[in-house]
Amino acid sequence: MSQVFLLRHAKAVWPSPGQKDFDRTLDTVGIDDARILGQELRRSGLKPEIVICSTAIRARQTLEYLDLEPPFVLEQSEKLFSGGPDAYLMTIRMAGLEHDKANSVMLVGHNPMMEDLAIALAGRGQPPSHPDLQSGFPTAGLAVIQFDDPLAEIRTGTGTLQAFFASAHH
Repeated sequence: MSQVFLLRHAKAVWPSPGQKDFDRTLDTVGIDDARILGQELRRSGLKPEIVICSTAIRARQTLEYLDLEPPFVLEQSEKLFSGGPDAYLMTIRMAGLEHDKANSVMLVGHNPMMEDLAIALAGRGQPPSHPDLQSGFPTAGLAVIQFDDPLAEIRTGTGTLQAFFASAHH
């Protein structure tokens, strides 16, 4: 059994003139949403063993305000900023290969990749089974998808959506 946590960064400010998309920071709603999501995760007892975060500032801040309980392995990946859903899936598989004892990984990244990957992975049951996922993948949204296979071997269409967290702002 393995779990994949797909976390879209929390709400960010619009870029100011001349500011790169990469450098956008969270706004106050985003900070609150990330803190609340962290509390919900602690209450639920769900916790990833590996966290791979986009290098974009808003993704790193989301993870910071989530305040996950240690221990977990933390890595940063530029591919989660610039890559598509295939890059996200390869990141999960590589994490499974590099950390073969780990059964759970969280990606902190961006849309539309999060939404596309969540829908592609959660193929069992009646996906997407959560109404929030049907209407899009909101900022600070978190899908937890469970698999029978180890992380290194997960394939599209073989996961089950175990939980979906979305902020009250959506």
